[in-house]
Formats: sequence, structure tokens, C-alpha cells
Amino acid sequence: MIDTSVPWETRLVLSDDAFEVDDKPVGKLPLAINRDEGLVICIQSFLLEGAVRTADPWRTSEKYGYILCQWYDYLRLNGIGVFDADESDLRNFLLGGGKRDGNVRAIRRTNELTLDSTNVTKLNVIVAFYDFWERVRGVKLRSFRGATLATLNQELFTRANRSISKAKINYSRAGANKTKKQVGTPTPEEAEMVLERVLDQPDDNRAQTWYLIGSIARRSGSRACGISSLTVAKLLQGLANERLFRQLSDYRNVLKGHLVAENRRLIVRTLQRMQAERRTFIYCDVRNKGGDWVPIAVPIELCTELIDYICTCRQDVIRTRFLPKSVTPPDNVFLSYKPRVSGGALTPEAMSNFYNSLFKELEIDGTLHRLRATFCEEVIRDIYIRERAVNGRAWQVNNVLEFARKLLGHKNPHSLEHYLNNIMAQELMLGNPVMVYSVEDVPYVRAACEALAGPAQESFRAEFKDFLNERGVQPIVEEDRRYALF
Repeated sequence: MIDTSVPWETRLVLSDDAFEVDDKPVGKLPLAINRDEGLVICIQSFLLEGAVRTADPWRTSEKYGYILCQWYDYLRLNGIGVFDADESDLRNFLLGGGKRDGNVRAIRRTNELTLDSTNVTKLNVIVAFYDFWERVRGVKLRSFRGATLATLNQELFTRANRSISKAKINYSRAGANKTKKQVGTPTPEEAEMVLERVLDQPDDNRAQTWYLIGSIARRSGSRACGISSLTVAKLLQGLANERLFRQLSDYRNVLKGHLVAENRRLIVRTLQRMQAERRTFIYCDVRNKGGDWVPIAVPIELCTELIDYICTCRQDVIRTRFLPKSVTPPDNVFLSYKPRVSGGALTPEAMSNFYNSLFKELEIDGTLHRLRATFCEEVIRDIYIRERAVNGRAWQVNNVLEFARKLLGHKNPHSLEHYLNNIMAQELMLGNPVMVYSVEDVPYVRAACEALAGPAQESFRAEFKDFLNERGVQPIVEEDRRYALF
């Protein structure tokens, strides 16, 4: 049943996470729908082919779907059947900016068309769409001067009176000369500065939302796509997997009823008990950039903040933004203020755009993704220090990279080499980790460290300093250094 109150345009609606086609999971598959036809079969068949046969990630299918919806509505407005379109129609569509209501018309076929990266993407998607229908489904398309939309080459649009084989894409000079800037990794201090500024937002709800998004990137190392895909159900499942939660009476209903004040307090108290037992993380699944579900480690303190957010700020968004428009909110933790856009969840692009602007405002070299890089570098630094402490001069680069790869969810350990190179460059300037060379000394050094952190640490520290002073051993002080002693 199509809601006749929605605009006439063809829109995308995302299916739920458990959606399947032929027993194959295609969660969040975009569904192309308009008020007049319901499900637009020609677009949907193409999206299904990509999702089921070639396993396109849902974000890729969504991007393709948006472009095809604009093209489909452009043809509808101009009274052209989707399989009756030809090169001139596509040329006019791109000349008008690739918009559904574009009204630009080429005077003649030889008019040049400057293709920016956006128009190139739209052109390629539309040609792929027609290639699918002509080559895979056998639909006879309209031929214009010997070519159909399934056989066009993007070079055909770029220069007048040139053959396809000799034509080149007519990018603007500025675009051709533009080089990609290498974004830096913020220091831990810069990362905290960014997160503090986020809380200065005039809207308290958005301030909490953006702060938690940045905190997840900074403290759990999740990508923007993972943060966007984090759901309430996945977070609660992470809690349900923990021993202390399973010991609660009727723990499933406690978690299911997390919005009830008494249950919420019980969940928070259980998380605090986990911290008292020296537990550090809760593990929950998010979408990786390849579309697979992968676990991320959410610090327990941050998990407590997320539970509070879900029960307060998230509920406020549902009450003020979704319910008045009769829109069912998705299960994503972070919701958009625009319920009908991207299924109602904040997209990775929206998250990145917000933080990129904030970094620029603070004149800090970084992005939201580089907040994750700050976390990654800290993880690799800890692994590196442990490896150096355990193996001394015999430490192995491959050991550090492989262990880091497993912890950070990377497929290729070599993608982490630049972090280790940066750390080693810092070590050359700041010194090396403290290492114990004699096996016989290790138990004594460890015992001294335990005593310095034990209940009688103050008296032991004073006696220890006196002992060193008596033997003329001077302390070695290096600010902002961390050491590994095993």
C-alpha cells in the first residue's frame, strides 16, 4: 500500500536488516517506490541483480538507486518511456545537472558536455542499467545512430566531431591538475579538543549525538559506516552475551525493556559491576566497509553513555521528528532529523561532513576517519611497546602488524605499516621503551611495579626512592612517555 500523501517523486525505502531474497541476506536493500506505480520494477530488478548476484554493499545499491530514481522521474516528466530513451535524452539529462526536473536542451547533437565526477558516475550507472536490461534480460532498446544507451561510451559526450576511440574526457583544467591532499592523524590532545567543541552545539540533542559518534570513532576505532550501522538490537545483544547480564533474573526482558527506568538503572549497575571486575569492553557487531558484520570493542564507560542516550536523546528524536510524520524509526542508534531521508538514520556521509567542517574550523589536520586513525595508532603503539619489551632487539615488525590487523579488523597488515613507521619515527626522537635484558631481573622489576601500585604504595615509593638515592641512581624523566615492563 503506497502512502498517497507522499510526493510524486520516485523515492528509496530501505528494507530491514533481516530482508532475504532466495534465502540470501540482502539487509537494507533499497526499494524504489513512487505513488503512481508502487514498486518500480525496472529499477528494482537492476538493484536486486547487484545485491544478490554480485553482492553489492547496500550503500552502493542505495547510491545507484538514487541516480536511477532521478533518471526515471526525468523521463516521466518528459513523457518518455524508460526503454524509449536514447543518447539525446541522456545528454539533456546530464546537461541539466542530472536532476529529475532538469529543463536544459541541447540545440544540436554535437554540443559539448563537460563531465565532472558526479556526472561521470551518473552516466556510468545509467549505462550499466541499460546494459543489464539489453544484455541480461534481452530487452530491445531504442537505437540512435547505431547505438543504444547500453553501448554508449562516456567519451562520446566530451568532444565534437571526434571518434569515440580518440575522444578524451573534457574535465575542467582545475579538476585535471588537482592533487589529493594527504590528511594527517590528530594527536590524542587534538582529538579531545574536537570532541569538546562538539558539545558546544546549540542543539543539546545533536551535541550529544555528534559527541557519541566521535567518541565511538576515537575510542573504539570504528569507521563511519560502522557507526552509522550500529543498532540498538546489536548493542543489547552485546550485553546479553556477557556473563554478568546472563546472571540477572529474566535478563532478556530487562534488556528488551531498557526504556523502563528501573531496567535502565539495572543495566547501568551491571555495567559498573563489569568495570569493577576489570572488564574493559563490550563487543557488538557493526557493518564493515565491505558490508560484512564485524565486532567492535566499545569501552564499558562509553557503552553506559550509549544506553543513556538511547533512552533519552534518541527517544526525543523519535517523539519530535518521526511520530508527527507517522514514520517508523529504524533500529539504528543514531537517527536523522529528516525521517524520510536514507531510511531515517544518520548516514556515514552526514557524519563525515559534520566532523570535516569542525576540523577545518579548529584548524586541525584531520577528519572523522582520522579520529579512528588516532585510536589505531594508539593500539599499534601499545602492541609495539609490548613486542619490544618482550623480545628486545629481536622484536619482529610482522608480529606487531599481524596482531594489530586482527584487533583492528583489517584484511591486509601492510595497510597498517604507516602507523608503525610514524611510531618508530617518534621513538627515534623520544627514546626507546624500558626493557629488562636479564631474565633473572624480571621477577624483581615486576614485583617492584606491583608494590608501587599496591595498597602500601606511598610508603614503598618513599623507601624505594631512598634506596636508589643511597646508591647514587638518578631518575630518568621523559615527559609524556609510556613504558612496558614485563
